Amino acid sequence: MFSTEEIQQRVKNQYIERVGSRLRKMRKLMMDRDWATLKNEAHQLAEGAQNFGYPNLATEVQSALQVLEKQTLSRTAIDQPTKLALESLFKRLDRFLVDQNPS
Repeated sequence: MFSTEEIQQRVKNQYIERVGSRLRKMRKLMMDRDWATLKNEAHQLAEGAQNFGYPNLATEVQSALQVLEKQTLSRTAIDQPTKLALESLFKRLDRFLVDQNPS
């Protein structure tokens, strides 16, 4: 039987794995300029970060989402504010994954 701490750690580890797969998906969505799906993925990422005890990560995702919500997004080009916000978020997610997986 697993202890409560072991179960919590396993669930947290599964979340961290999902962050990696979600990050890959979000990068592809940005390249495809599929803004609606990208926003949805980011919302889910922010909710998960908050629920699993990563409020700083949730705040950073929300900041990028605010930029996405304010900009007029096009299927033909990525405007500079959107590009900068997403690149900053992706760097932060990369850093999060490195920090959570020190091996």
